[in-house]
Amino acid sequence: MSETTPPPPVPAPAATPLPALIFVLGACGFASTFTMRIIDPLIPTLAGEFGRSIPQIVTMVTAFSLSYALGQPFLGPLADAMGKIRTILTCLIALAALSTVAALSGSFETMTVLRAVTGIASGGIIPIAMAAIGDRAPMQERQIALGRFTVLMIIGQMSGSACSGIIATHAGWRAAFLSAAVIAVLAAVLVGVVLKPRRNVVRQKLSLAGALGNYRTVFANPRTKLLYGLVIVEGILLFGIPAYVAAILYQRSGVGPAEAGLVIAGMGFGCLLYGLFTRILVERLGPTRMTRTGGVICALGLALFAFDWPWWSAIPIFAAQGFGFFLLHGTFQAQATELAPGARGSAMALFACCFFLGQATGPLAMGFAMHLIGASAAILMFAAAIVVFGYVTPRIMPIPGSRT
Repeated sequence: MSETTPPPPVPAPAATPLPALIFVLGACGFASTFTMRIIDPLIPTLAGEFGRSIPQIVTMVTAFSLSYALGQPFLGPLADAMGKIRTILTCLIALAALSTVAALSGSFETMTVLRAVTGIASGGIIPIAMAAIGDRAPMQERQIALGRFTVLMIIGQMSGSACSGIIATHAGWRAAFLSAAVIAVLAAVLVGVVLKPRRNVVRQKLSLAGALGNYRTVFANPRTKLLYGLVIVEGILLFGIPAYVAAILYQRSGVGPAEAGLVIAGMGFGCLLYGLFTRILVERLGPTRMTRTGGVICALGLALFAFDWPWWSAIPIFAAQGFGFFLLHGTFQAQATELAPGARGSAMALFACCFFLGQATGPLAMGFAMHLIGASAAILMFAAAIVVFGYVTPRIMPIPGSRT
């Protein structure tokens, strides 16, 4: 009797090369940040559309950021269990569907709910993408890899602010949301076609016990609480102002959403410069000097916006603020990827949760300060706090291997 030769095993798909991974995940980050920042220049427009006050429309921004934050404790374990790439693809599809429905929205209440749910979907993209990069990039290259990812992500932020204002001016605000849906669909197609899963990865089944175990692993690192606390403060100080930019510029100069979008996009341009020069900055300055320099630059940009200059001068002002922001935040991001290598998705999800809790609180804190002491004084107060924050951060949480 002749022996039957068993068929050869089906080879596992080859892992996606790191440059291709960063490009495709950057496109996903583009889609997420495009959707995230799309509403900022439209706040006065939506106030008129729905017959609401500026502070009421600003609650849409808070709803998005708060949902983004509160969804993270669930999205992180989900990504660790079902796979990061599969999680990102699912969230992109949801993002496209929700942006399409938002374009058809007919009431303030419906739009607010949709923005809240969209925040959850958006929250399953960037933190999980950073965790995926952390899985494949060695620590000595990770901040540089994340910087390159940031380039595409921030271009999305710039485009979301600038394009939504321009599209709204010429085609209406609903067209801006439809454009976000199209971009999310294109990113989902890229993920489905290009990205391949890692081979020989053992994943835990999704369970409450497994999720709690991952979070215990994250908080076993003594640096975790410090880092998460710092990133909450960072979000409050740096993202209190964007929701009020369009209203402030309209009050000062009478400009519309297109001009406001360009100003807010200036912050993205500064972040883009950081992404392009990440390697040089890391090698020449080191994390400690980056943190302190970032605080000074960011505060200077914000302080200048407290004064009534021509509207277009706010573009370079916000570019400086954006560059300073990522000098601060880029260091935090790299440190967060190393808090718990065995539960990186959960660690990055909690990092994003804390950051967006700060972003959700920032507009409320800024609005309260403006009500008490006026817009200019409130902006200057936040700027002074950012300088202090950038200086004391390396003392509160020394960064291993950094220069002093």
